[in-house]
Amino acid sequence: MTRIAPPPLTDILVHLRQIPFLTNLSETALNMLALQCPLRVLAQAEILFREGDPGGSLYVVLDGEIEITHSLDATLVTFGSITAGDFFGEMVLFDDAPRSGTARAARPTLLLEIQNQTFYRLLHSNPQITDDALRLLTRRLRAANALRLEELARQNSALARANQQLQENYRATLNALSAALDLRDQATQGHSQRVTAYTLLLAQALGTPEGEYEALRLGALLHDIGKIGVSDAILRKPTTLTPSEWAEMQKHPEWGAALIEHIDFLRGAHDIIIAHHEHYDGSGYPYGLRGEAIPLGARIFAVADVYDAVTTFRPYREPMAPHAAAALIRAQTGTKFDPRVLVAFEKVLPEMIRVMYASFAG
Repeated sequence: MTRIAPPPLTDILVHLRQIPFLTNLSETALNMLALQCPLRVLAQAEILFREGDPGGSLYVVLDGEIEITHSLDATLVTFGSITAGDFFGEMVLFDDAPRSGTARAARPTLLLEIQNQTFYRLLHSNPQITDDALRLLTRRLRAANALRLEELARQNSALARANQQLQENYRATLNALSAALDLRDQATQGHSQRVTAYTLLLAQALGTPEGEYEALRLGALLHDIGKIGVSDAILRKPTTLTPSEWAEMQKHPEWGAALIEHIDFLRGAHDIIIAHHEHYDGSGYPYGLRGEAIPLGARIFAVADVYDAVTTFRPYREPMAPHAAAALIRAQTGTKFDPRVLVAFEKVLPEMIRVMYASFAG
């Protein structure tokens, strides 16, 4: 292990003279300070003080290097290094608060420790250095705060980038899952993407706050996730379902809601998943909800879902033309559909038709 021998007094005086507010001290005062202050020798990686420890001294680095770190939201942040001729720990001169950082020797280090009372006596007997000391300490305080703000901004930026990447990964995973559900259920690509686009168009026409769009998007993408629990024999059956088969099919909203129940970021999808087969007149399932007891997102989605279902091919029928599908929705408004949503549907129908044609063109 590398060791540092205590330096002669002349070397200590050289380092003390490098500190701006000590340069105007007399030779006698500077010698007294050097003789009164104890030396501290630290091995590499040895800790001088820890964050939260009581403070009572500032330190001058005579040789070696001190690294200052701070714990920020469980992350260790390095604020910088103090090398020979510089000093640190000056905050204890202003208050009795615990240390705001941890001081560790980056390599074998020799320090001169100036205790508070020694420093105060120095100021009392040499008032001419007070102004210089206060100016310097204030500048260092501001620089330290600026460094901390810069580091915090950097960490926040890194966190924002990581969060954005995580959201993109979530979205890609959900898109892949919804596409797989489409293929299993209807052998029709793009169903979930189209009904999501239709749902957001309808929501916008209704004046739905933008803050609710993500919940609508998730619900539309995952509306049929509960069909994972429905057998292929029922899901792909080209003829009418038997009563028992229909009873199994009608369980998929509850199965879907149960699947996402404990996934925090999917909870916004719950309303559409559980209620997208409820009818405005109370004749739907699984709970027979009526009117505005049905969540608005589910009422919006019901129109989007039926429009897409009847305008795309199914094994048991040919697709309807868009205006024929619109006529069907008008005819079922007040029974299956909310009249308010019909008004929005009429406004955005041309855009929905463009989305539909673009989907199949792609």
